[in-house]
Amino acid sequence: MTDKKNIDLLGIGNAITDILVEVDYNFLEKMKLNIGAMQLTDYETINKTINLFKDTKVSAGGSVANTISMVANLGNRCAYIGRRKNDTQGKLFSESMSSSNVLLPNSEVEFGKASSTCLVMITPNGERTMLTYLGASTNLTEDDVDLELIENSKIVYLEGYLFDLPEAKKLFFSLADKQEELGFEFALSLSDPFCVTRHKEDFLKLLDKKVKIVFSNQEEIETLFSCSVEKALINSSDKILINISTLGEKGAMVYSNGNLIKKDSFSVEVKDTTGAGDSFAAGFLHGYINNYPLDKCAEVGNFCASETVKVIGARPEVNVKEMLLKNNIL
Repeated sequence: MTDKKNIDLLGIGNAITDILVEVDYNFLEKMKLNIGAMQLTDYETINKTINLFKDTKVSAGGSVANTISMVANLGNRCAYIGRRKNDTQGKLFSESMSSSNVLLPNSEVEFGKASSTCLVMITPNGERTMLTYLGASTNLTEDDVDLELIENSKIVYLEGYLFDLPEAKKLFFSLADKQEELGFEFALSLSDPFCVTRHKEDFLKLLDKKVKIVFSNQEEIETLFSCSVEKALINSSDKILINISTLGEKGAMVYSNGNLIKKDSFSVEVKDTTGAGDSFAAGFLHGYINNYPLDKCAEVGNFCASETVKVIGARPEVNVKEMLLKNNIL
């Protein structure tokens, strides 16, 4: 990708503070939660549930925010738009993103709902189940998005979770219609199989507008297109120019221009899968921004995901760029 735009990647998503805890399956069953998925809740319930735990780990999160943070740490110019309140969680989120040199064009608001919080419950096999209070994020609208910033960005990346917010949903279709006029590439993460089920018809309508890059995992894309992952990738080529699906320990598949690319994962001990897909997207987008071939983009994505699942939380504790260089991947 070569042009004179100042922002390599602009992310738009839910600005969420993650509270991470380790649980057993009995707890999840008692709470009647969908194991391995994200479930929305209210302010009272999230705080009541968090108070059940003594040992917690707190970090800035949100799917697209995780991706943007890593892409910036890999050396790219990034910006992020997400609504948050001027409270403890909101400030923590902003400080975390700023520490990764991510430009935050909109600041915390003084009034309204509390900043978004996600309780991430991790089972012994490393799988995460999430209980999310969206709070301030529910007020995200087109007014929060500066069109000049969009025009100055090479890629604009949104998360499917925003489809749960009626005002934010309009933003997807508005941006899809402005791709050519403002000269950016639209990228999307499907986010969660239950999110796909809730908004299947609208996701398909959006893809009819030709989204450039779509990230999903196997369950998400099979839910959206009601067929196997391989068929889904191939059959949607008239809607999506670069279609990517992660397959957990089996790596990832990429379909573009009639070519199906399969890339194996890196074998590591999995502690927590939180943020693995976000990190894969970061590695892939870093490669794409820097004009790497698509198989190399997938390799970088797999490596970034492997570094993330080694630790509790969505963001690796090592310098991923140094690790990529050390392992001769970059």
